[in-house]
Amino acid sequence: MTRWMITTALGLLLATAPPVAGAALRCDTDLVSRGMTPVEVFERCGDPEFEQAWTDFRYPGRFVRVAEWSYNLGDNRFRRLLTFENGRLIRIETRGKPAGGLPAAARP
Repeated sequence: MTRWMITTALGLLLATAPPVAGAALRCDTDLVSRGMTPVEVFERCGDPEFEQAWTDFRYPGRFVRVAEWSYNLGDNRFRRLLTFENGRLIRIETRGKPAGGLPAAARP
């Protein structure tokens, strides 16, 4: 393969890769990062908009407690999905902006 072909293939691979989960989230003036407990996140960000929890059976004899919290940070900001495993924050994902905008009566 030529250098051009390798560079082009690598560029295409990177362009189509899914976005990487963020390492931190800012709630007002506080920073939330991976490794924190749910209590630490709650103290900084307050109640999540939505939360769910379940036990995941990874393989025989290994159970993982998983919880997901969703935060809506405002109309013009992306939502965040926080994933905890066994009481520690392991992932912060960026989701789409909330649907909405101006109320129908305020539109021109």
